[in-house]
Amino acid sequence: MAFKNFLVAGLFLAVLSGCGQEGTTDLHSAEVKALDEQLLPNNNWQLSRATIELSFCRNRINEALLASEAELRGWRLSGESTAFPPHRSEGINALSKLFKQTDVLLWQAEGNVSAQRYHLVKPAKASKGEVVDAVFPAVVSLSAIDEVCHAAVDDSEY
Repeated sequence: MAFKNFLVAGLFLAVLSGCGQEGTTDLHSAEVKALDEQLLPNNNWQLSRATIELSFCRNRINEALLASEAELRGWRLSGESTAFPPHRSEGINALSKLFKQTDVLLWQAEGNVSAQRYHLVKPAKASKGEVVDAVFPAVVSLSAIDEVCHAAVDDSEY
C-alpha cells in the first residue's frame, strides 16, 4: 500500500512539474499572440521604424505566417482571434520560441512564402534610441538560431 501511495505521489509530482514548464512556454506564446493581434504602435507598445526580414528554414512555418499587410490589418481590426487563419498558430508558436531564446519581440508587418517582415516591439516607455539601438543586436541574436535561415535589417525607413 505504501509503495502504491508513493507511486501515485510520484506521478502527481511529475504531472505538476510538466505543467509548470508548459506554463513558461505558454506565457511567451500568449504574449506573442496578444501582440500579433493588436494594431501597433499603441499606448503600451512602440515599434522600430526599421524592419527585420526573417525567413525560417522550414517552408511550412513561412507559409503559416503568409499574410499581406492588408490581410494583417483586417484581421487585427476585427479584434477577434478567430479572424486569423487556424494555420497561423504554428507560425506564432515559432515566433514565441524565438522570443524565449532571444528575448526579442517581433510584430509582423507582412509575409510571403519565403520571408516575413517584422518590426521590433518595445514597451512604450522605452526611449526611441533604445528601440533604434536594439534592431541590429536583435538581428544578430536571431541569426544565431538554427531555425532561422535568413535575418536582415531593412533600414530604408530610418
